[in-house]
Amino acid sequence: MVHKEKGIMKKRIFLIYIGAVLLAGLLYGCGGNVPAGGERVVTETADGSERKTRSEEAILEQLAKGDIQVPVGDLADYGSGMALIDEDEPEQMVYSLVMPQIPESDDAYFYLFLAECYEDMQGLSGEPVAVWKKGRTSEVSFDYEEEYLFKQFIPAILVEGKYVPVGSGAYLLNPEMLAKNQDSYPDIRSKKGVLLDPTMLGTKELTDLEVKHTIYNIPLSTLMGETTDEAYPTIVYTFEGKEYHFNGKVVNDYDGLFSYLETLGMCSTAVVLNDWNDAHIEMIHPKARNPKSGAYYYMFNTQEEEGVKTLEAVAGFLAQRYSSGEHGMVHNWVIANEINQFKTWNYMNTKDLTYYAQEFEKSFRIFYQAIKSNYANARVYFSIDHDWNSNHGNSKNYFNARDLLAAFNDAVRAHGNYDWGIAIHPYPEPLTRVNYWSVESDKTQDAEVLTIMNLNVLTDLLGQEEYLDTEGEIRSITITELGFSSKSGEKLQAAAFAYCYFIVDANPHIDAFILNRQTDAPEEVVSGLAFGLYEYNHSEKYLKEVFCYIDTDRAQEYVTFMLNILGAESLEEALSWAE
Repeated sequence: MVHKEKGIMKKRIFLIYIGAVLLAGLLYGCGGNVPAGGERVVTETADGSERKTRSEEAILEQLAKGDIQVPVGDLADYGSGMALIDEDEPEQMVYSLVMPQIPESDDAYFYLFLAECYEDMQGLSGEPVAVWKKGRTSEVSFDYEEEYLFKQFIPAILVEGKYVPVGSGAYLLNPEMLAKNQDSYPDIRSKKGVLLDPTMLGTKELTDLEVKHTIYNIPLSTLMGETTDEAYPTIVYTFEGKEYHFNGKVVNDYDGLFSYLETLGMCSTAVVLNDWNDAHIEMIHPKARNPKSGAYYYMFNTQEEEGVKTLEAVAGFLAQRYSSGEHGMVHNWVIANEINQFKTWNYMNTKDLTYYAQEFEKSFRIFYQAIKSNYANARVYFSIDHDWNSNHGNSKNYFNARDLLAAFNDAVRAHGNYDWGIAIHPYPEPLTRVNYWSVESDKTQDAEVLTIMNLNVLTDLLGQEEYLDTEGEIRSITITELGFSSKSGEKLQAAAFAYCYFIVDANPHIDAFILNRQTDAPEEVVSGLAFGLYEYNHSEKYLKEVFCYIDTDRAQEYVTFMLNILGAESLEEALSWAE
């Protein structure tokens, strides 16, 4: 199997074993089928002699009584559930539930309900998707339906005629089992990448760079809605019986882009951005609907049904479109931009970090479920900037990235761990600084700023047990934006890039380094940020040649000039500064 389920399967095997022991020793049912009333259950000793015979009615009565009376108000988080596609029978789902003790209820059964991320978990209604006998450890199997992909599974018991949740909602934890594309993630020999200049596509200014990682933005306002160009008809996408419209011209342009990059052997990353869209205000969270906020992008709407359904449709459309190779491939997805900067890059009118993280995690999981259910080994990230711990407890303008990570991880674990990744933007402070190595870096968790010189701060945090991925490993980390200005000199810029690349190349936890950007952006240059390999008129900088060869056998040609600028005796010494 190519999906990441080793740790989960160990848990399932353990649960099944414990369930069998309890069934034999305590006569507590844990099967997926509700037995017919009056059936006799016989428990035997190891030598086969009959010791005890009890009627099924007596067993059900005992299960209804349970081991303990738990106040209704304490039941919501009492049990821990897990929902998985069955590996041997992918058309089946298995839901496992672990309880500290069996709570008393009206009858002997657990009931499993579905809930949307925006719904009140206490108001369970409708028909349960599964019913099975109570037990301290139990599991139930049932047919998988497409609608389950984005749903939470809520276990409940019947108390005084009402269904009461006995555990947090659990999402499907192995959506990759559903993917048609089970290809491995591409084996990329280089970590070198760049933010593309679209005017250079199809030219030697791009192909000469020998880039292996590229990144491109998908602002949803351009994607959604009907086509105005008659040559490219509107694309109609049906999701849960409703039609959603996408701009045929815009989609065609992305098709061409991702197909072209695939032919060049590049590993593509797409950044999904929720910009303001008067025609689709339902995409904006109710607490973010302020077009005068001055923000560039906005929090996704996970609070209202229409917004959630539109979001699921958008995620499903993009994931299907760019997972098969028919329209090009996207191997990595970044959902939103620098989410700790909630005033500018992912706007929401709140100072409540926990609430903010919970709402963002809901939207992130929607994209994750859609992407992984189409391409099993895609990687899905959210981005943070370098403000690791610099607001000193005042979250008026932004959250500390460190605090945001903790809150996001808590939101994830409340509903089932999955393999989210981190896209970091570890710029120097200030952004115009190029000789970043000349500033002493705090390498503890109290560091105010996360830069290329103290990446251990992030990896140390993610190495803690509660942050590990589903296989018990440090999560995927990639640098999706980082650049150094040429305003202080082109050779200084080139040396800063080379040193950064060598640091990243030596770090086993960092998957890629995507340079910002291929060509200078005028709006950045006026602020002193000339990050490009090329000037705005496409003339080459000194950095261009260094960039071309930094990941080849000619890389050593540029070490001496770099060390002279850094003031280091050797590459080993320079690398030790960033350890």
